Amino acid sequence: MEEVLRELIGIKSVNLRTQKVESSSHGFKCLGIATSIPELEIHSDNVFIWHVQAGILPLTKSEMIRFGIDAPSGLNLILSERVVQSECHSVQNFDFKILEPDDISLWVGNAVLSGDLIASVKSDNGDERGIMESQRNELSVEGNLVLKPTIGIKTWSAQRGMEGFTSTPIILAARLWMVSGDLQGPNGEREPGEWNILEDPWSKTVTLLNDIHNLQQAPVLRMIEPQDLEWLASDRVTEELAKVIEERRRSNSGEASFSGSVRSMLLQKWPLDSERANISDRKILIPGWVIHLETEKILHGRNGRLYDY
Repeated sequence: MEEVLRELIGIKSVNLRTQKVESSSHGFKCLGIATSIPELEIHSDNVFIWHVQAGILPLTKSEMIRFGIDAPSGLNLILSERVVQSECHSVQNFDFKILEPDDISLWVGNAVLSGDLIASVKSDNGDERGIMESQRNELSVEGNLVLKPTIGIKTWSAQRGMEGFTSTPIILAARLWMVSGDLQGPNGEREPGEWNILEDPWSKTVTLLNDIHNLQQAPVLRMIEPQDLEWLASDRVTEELAKVIEERRRSNSGEASFSGSVRSMLLQKWPLDSERANISDRKILIPGWVIHLETEKILHGRNGRLYDY
């Protein structure tokens, strides 16, 4: 997790410097010094960023007091992977702000969903090889892929006057259909093509997916599957895909009139030759959040709608 946090603060901090700062308190490691971290609403001349690694025991008030004795002057941001005892927040001998494990998970998760970070999978031997990498526009053929969100949860909630709730980033299961085949013209023409189609069981829609090369590798977040009845029935798949792929084109034919030849305004169908088409599918993921209201709801990261959880 330390490397993940180093990557994240490198992206989110202003004027980050990685000079070494020692602490006599065991378990506090300085990751750098920044001018500010706007996303966390931290603005200071010097923000010292500290990491406390995960452990069995919670971070205690006495540990915070000992750390504060020789803590540097300025705001000390403590990213704690250990559970933090509530008394820690009452320490007054130095200036600090603590991000607890849930806060860190939310911060990292939102960065993944926004595309600032991309999660890589664990290797077969269990070693984590660079869990987060800087964003890159590559289409991976390994593992599951996730679409980029088209909404931001802060903007979404502000527009609806719903600030103040907590949320947890998740990913929603969907399906990517890959079709190759020919469109058939009205006069026997054949035009080959390939199409990527998103089946979104949450919104119950089947749509062409044009931004296939901007997909990301799926983050390590909880995945939620829809009910089985929400997926397309096997006997409807070809029909529904063909509806999405079919094109309507203007006819090139003309007809005589008093003013000469005029172009026909009729639209002609160019349907998919379904019998000869090659169709395959794979799982694809949609970003989202579980928002914690009176009852928990799923917020869809692409269409901004709420669904029952």
